[in-house]
Amino acid sequence: MKKIILSLALIIASTTAFSQVTVSPGVKAGFNLANLSNVDESTTKLGLQGGLFVNLHLSSFYELQIETAYSSQGATFEYKEYDFFTDNYRTVKEDLDLDYISLNIANKFFPIKDIGLNLIVGPSLDILVNSDHYNDATPIDFSLFGGIGYEFPFGLGLEVRYKQGLIDVREDYYDYYDEDDDDFYNGDNALNGVIQFGVTYKFDFSKM
Repeated sequence: MKKIILSLALIIASTTAFSQVTVSPGVKAGFNLANLSNVDESTTKLGLQGGLFVNLHLSSFYELQIETAYSSQGATFEYKEYDFFTDNYRTVKEDLDLDYISLNIANKFFPIKDIGLNLIVGPSLDILVNSDHYNDATPIDFSLFGGIGYEFPFGLGLEVRYKQGLIDVREDYYDYYDEDDDDFYNGDNALNGVIQFGVTYKFDFSKM
Protein backbone atom coordinates (compact mmCIF):
# COMPACT_ATOMS: atom_id res chain seq x y z
CA MET A 1 0.00 0.00 0.00
CA LYS A 2 2.83 2.37 0.90
CA LYS A 3 4.50 1.64 -2.44
CA ILE A 4 1.30 2.46 -4.31
CA ILE A 5 0.88 5.74 -2.42
CA LEU A 6 4.53 6.64 -3.05
CA SER A 7 4.21 5.85 -6.76
CA LEU A 8 1.07 7.99 -7.04
CA ALA A 9 2.83 10.83 -5.24
CA LEU A 10 5.76 10.66 -7.66
CA ILE A 11 3.42 10.63 -10.67
CA ILE A 12 1.51 13.63 -9.34
CA ALA A 13 4.75 15.50 -8.59
CA SER A 14 6.12 14.76 -12.06
CA THR A 15 2.88 15.83 -13.73
CA THR A 16 2.79 19.04 -11.72
CA ALA A 17 6.40 19.85 -12.57
CA PHE A 18 5.82 19.15 -16.26
CA SER A 19 2.68 21.28 -16.31
CA GLN A 20 4.73 24.26 -15.12
CA VAL A 21 7.04 24.08 -18.15
CA THR A 22 6.22 26.78 -20.70
CA VAL A 23 7.51 26.46 -24.27
CA SER A 24 7.76 29.74 -26.19
CA PRO A 25 9.22 30.36 -29.66
CA GLY A 26 10.94 33.64 -30.37
CA VAL A 27 13.09 35.77 -32.65
CA LYS A 28 16.26 37.74 -32.03
CA ALA A 29 18.26 40.37 -33.92
CA GLY A 30 21.12 42.73 -33.27
CA PHE A 31 24.69 43.58 -34.16
CA ASN A 32 28.20 42.32 -33.44
CA LEU A 33 31.48 44.00 -32.59
CA ALA A 34 33.91 41.31 -33.74
CA ASN A 35 37.67 40.92 -33.81
CA LEU A 36 40.37 38.25 -34.05
CA SER A 37 43.01 37.72 -31.39
CA ASN A 38 46.73 37.53 -32.21
CA VAL A 39 46.34 39.02 -35.70
CA ASP A 40 48.47 42.10 -36.49
CA GLU A 41 46.74 45.31 -37.58
CA SER A 42 43.25 43.96 -36.88
CA THR A 43 40.53 46.15 -35.39
CA THR A 44 36.86 45.75 -34.52
CA LYS A 45 34.43 44.91 -37.33
CA LEU A 46 30.72 45.72 -37.22
CA GLY A 47 28.37 42.91 -38.28
CA LEU A 48 24.79 41.72 -38.00
CA GLN A 49 23.34 38.79 -36.07
CA GLY A 50 19.87 37.32 -35.72
CA GLY A 51 17.85 34.14 -35.66
CA LEU A 52 15.18 32.01 -34.04
CA PHE A 53 14.92 30.29 -30.67
CA VAL A 54 12.75 28.03 -28.54
CA ASN A 55 12.58 28.97 -24.87
CA LEU A 56 11.73 26.45 -22.14
CA HIS A 57 10.65 28.12 -18.90
CA LEU A 58 11.52 25.36 -16.42
CA SER A 59 11.26 27.26 -13.14
CA SER A 60 10.98 30.75 -11.71
CA PHE A 61 14.76 31.12 -11.79
CA TYR A 62 15.88 29.06 -14.82
CA GLU A 63 15.14 28.92 -18.54
CA LEU A 64 16.76 26.80 -21.25
CA GLN A 65 16.90 28.44 -24.67
CA ILE A 66 17.85 26.60 -27.88
CA GLU A 67 18.90 29.01 -30.62
CA THR A 68 19.88 28.97 -34.28
CA ALA A 69 21.29 32.22 -35.58
CA TYR A 70 23.29 33.93 -38.31
CA SER A 71 26.36 35.75 -37.01
CA SER A 72 28.64 37.99 -39.09
CA GLN A 73 32.10 37.96 -37.52
CA GLY A 74 35.74 38.46 -38.50
CA ALA A 75 37.81 41.63 -38.22
CA THR A 76 38.80 44.84 -39.98
CA PHE A 77 42.43 45.25 -41.05
CA GLU A 78 43.93 48.73 -41.03
CA TYR A 79 47.36 49.28 -42.58
CA LYS A 80 49.48 51.81 -44.47
CA GLU A 81 49.87 51.54 -48.24
CA TYR A 82 52.12 53.61 -50.50
CA ASP A 83 50.29 55.64 -53.14
CA PHE A 84 52.48 56.23 -56.22
CA PHE A 85 50.22 58.99 -57.56
CA THR A 86 50.41 61.17 -54.43
CA ASP A 87 53.86 59.94 -53.30
CA ASN A 88 52.42 59.39 -49.83
CA TYR A 89 51.22 56.61 -47.60
CA ARG A 90 47.49 56.22 -47.13
CA THR A 91 45.47 54.26 -44.59
CA VAL A 92 43.65 51.26 -46.04
CA LYS A 93 40.82 49.40 -44.30
CA GLU A 94 39.80 45.92 -45.40
CA ASP A 95 37.13 43.71 -43.85
CA LEU A 96 37.67 40.01 -43.24
CA ASP A 97 34.21 38.44 -43.29
CA LEU A 98 33.66 35.20 -41.40
CA ASP A 99 29.95 34.42 -41.46
CA TYR A 100 28.53 31.61 -39.34
CA ILE A 101 25.33 29.74 -38.65
CA SER A 102 25.40 29.26 -34.89
CA LEU A 103 23.70 26.61 -32.79
CA ASN A 104 23.52 27.92 -29.22
CA ILE A 105 22.39 26.43 -25.92
CA ALA A 106 21.68 29.39 -23.65
CA ASN A 107 21.17 28.83 -19.93
CA LYS A 108 19.32 31.81 -18.45
CA PHE A 109 19.32 32.35 -14.69
CA PHE A 110 16.95 34.81 -12.98
CA PRO A 111 18.48 35.68 -9.56
CA ILE A 112 15.58 37.90 -8.43
CA LYS A 113 12.08 36.43 -8.48
CA ASP A 114 9.53 38.18 -10.71
CA ILE A 115 12.23 40.47 -12.11
CA GLY A 116 13.33 40.11 -15.74
CA LEU A 117 17.04 40.55 -15.04
CA ASN A 118 18.91 37.40 -16.12
CA LEU A 119 22.40 35.99 -16.50
CA ILE A 120 23.20 34.05 -19.68
CA VAL A 121 25.85 31.37 -20.20
CA GLY A 122 26.34 28.50 -22.61
CA PRO A 123 28.19 26.86 -25.52
CA SER A 124 27.89 27.49 -29.24
CA LEU A 125 28.72 25.46 -32.34
CA ASP A 126 29.47 27.83 -35.23
CA ILE A 127 29.38 26.52 -38.81
CA LEU A 128 31.21 28.69 -41.36
CA VAL A 129 29.07 29.61 -44.39
CA ASN A 130 31.20 32.38 -45.92
CA SER A 131 34.81 33.56 -45.83
CA ASP A 132 36.20 36.19 -48.19
CA HIS A 133 39.83 36.31 -47.06
CA TYR A 134 41.21 33.06 -45.70
CA ASN A 135 40.94 30.44 -48.44
CA ASP A 136 41.34 27.67 -45.89
CA ALA A 137 39.33 29.06 -42.99
CA THR A 138 38.40 26.47 -40.37
CA PRO A 139 34.88 25.23 -41.26
CA ILE A 140 33.64 25.14 -37.64
CA ASP A 141 34.27 26.95 -34.40
CA PHE A 142 33.32 26.01 -30.87
CA SER A 143 32.59 28.94 -28.59
CA LEU A 144 31.58 29.78 -25.06
CA PHE A 145 29.43 32.81 -24.31
CA GLY A 146 28.19 34.73 -21.32
CA GLY A 147 26.17 37.85 -20.78
CA ILE A 148 23.34 39.72 -19.13
CA GLY A 149 19.80 40.44 -20.24
CA TYR A 150 16.45 41.82 -19.23
CA GLU A 151 13.01 40.48 -20.19
CA PHE A 152 9.90 42.66 -20.04
CA PRO A 153 6.51 41.11 -19.15
CA PHE A 154 5.17 41.71 -22.68
CA GLY A 155 7.81 39.50 -24.35
CA LEU A 156 10.48 42.00 -25.39
CA GLY A 157 14.02 41.42 -24.20
CA LEU A 158 17.40 43.16 -24.33
CA GLU A 159 20.75 41.44 -23.91
CA VAL A 160 24.51 41.82 -24.22
CA ARG A 161 26.77 38.81 -24.67
CA TYR A 162 30.46 38.13 -25.14
CA LYS A 163 31.35 35.08 -27.22
CA GLN A 164 34.86 33.63 -27.23
CA GLY A 165 35.94 31.22 -29.95
CA LEU A 166 38.20 28.32 -28.99
CA ILE A 167 39.45 27.11 -32.40
CA ASP A 168 41.98 28.83 -34.70
CA VAL A 169 40.02 30.26 -37.65
CA ARG A 170 42.95 29.58 -40.02
CA GLU A 171 42.97 25.95 -41.07
CA ASP A 172 46.38 24.68 -42.26
CA TYR A 173 47.80 28.21 -41.91
CA TYR A 174 51.47 28.69 -40.97
CA ASP A 175 52.93 31.91 -39.64
CA TYR A 176 56.55 31.33 -40.58
CA TYR A 177 59.07 28.92 -42.09
CA ASP A 178 62.10 27.80 -40.09
CA GLU A 179 65.02 27.24 -42.48
CA ASP A 180 67.11 25.41 -39.87
CA ASP A 181 64.40 22.83 -39.17
CA ASP A 182 63.06 22.90 -42.75
CA ASP A 183 59.52 23.05 -41.39
CA PHE A 184 56.52 25.36 -41.10
CA TYR A 185 55.24 26.56 -37.73
CA ASN A 186 51.91 27.95 -36.66
CA GLY A 187 52.08 30.88 -34.24
CA ASP A 188 49.47 32.05 -31.77
CA ASN A 189 45.90 31.03 -32.56
CA ALA A 190 43.64 33.56 -34.28
CA LEU A 191 40.44 33.26 -32.25
CA ASN A 192 37.03 34.83 -32.73
CA GLY A 193 35.99 37.32 -30.07
CA VAL A 194 32.55 38.93 -30.38
CA ILE A 195 30.50 41.37 -28.33
CA GLN A 196 26.84 40.85 -29.26
CA PHE A 197 24.05 43.36 -28.66
CA GLY A 198 20.58 41.90 -29.19
CA VAL A 199 16.86 42.49 -29.03
CA THR A 200 14.61 39.45 -28.52
CA TYR A 201 10.90 38.81 -28.65
CA LYS A 202 9.28 35.77 -27.07
CA PHE A 203 5.80 34.76 -28.25
CA ASP A 204 3.29 33.71 -25.59
CA PHE A 205 0.64 31.63 -27.38
CA SER A 206 -1.05 30.74 -24.07
CA LYS A 207 -2.62 34.20 -24.03
CA MET A 208 -3.99 33.96 -27.57
